[in-house]
Amino acid sequence: MFRHLSAAAIGLCLLALPVHAQAQAASEAEARAHADKIITNSGGAAFFTNITDSDMPTVLHGPSGMVCEFPGADERDNIRLFQASGMDVGCSSWIGRTFVTIFATRYDEVYSAEEVMGAAIRAIQRSAPRAEPIDSTFEVRTLPGQKTPLVTVFELEIDGRPVRSLILVQHIGEWSFKVRATGPSGDDSVVELSSMAFAIALQGAGAGGARD
Repeated sequence: MFRHLSAAAIGLCLLALPVHAQAQAASEAEARAHADKIITNSGGAAFFTNITDSDMPTVLHGPSGMVCEFPGADERDNIRLFQASGMDVGCSSWIGRTFVTIFATRYDEVYSAEEVMGAAIRAIQRSAPRAEPIDSTFEVRTLPGQKTPLVTVFELEIDGRPVRSLILVQHIGEWSFKVRATGPSGDDSVVELSSMAFAIALQGAGAGGARD
């Protein structure tokens, strides 16, 4: 079953969108404490490990190998478990004025990256019927050796506010990875920042067998 972060949920976060980017943790100890708190609040200690070794709060999702960074050390940062098995999870954080959620899912059935992207697009169109896809070339960041993920970018409104929203999808091994990100309307950095966060998250990702 496909799952997505709804436009309504994104809207609640955007209502609290900060005027300025939140400050990063002041020290490694503070960053580790922030990461510990996120893991504890999620109830996901069986699946997530605190791997913070700098002033960047960082956790590892063991089953998939996904790494989640929380650059702003923001109190709204969170981890969500969509299945008790830990095989469907999401990490949400703020990067400046962009709200980014990275999902790792091991589906019971095999879906292609295109099918997952299609489901995510339909979910946006259902919740925001006036969403307009942007037919343009965007700079999608990757790290050496990584494939470029699928990307779709929309301009839409949430609670009367114009925003830019995007979807990124990449499959590695038996795992499906996806980003939903939302930030200021017309801001190309939403794509750059979100795709860089995705690239970092996927450096060691994809435990399991092969998938097309």
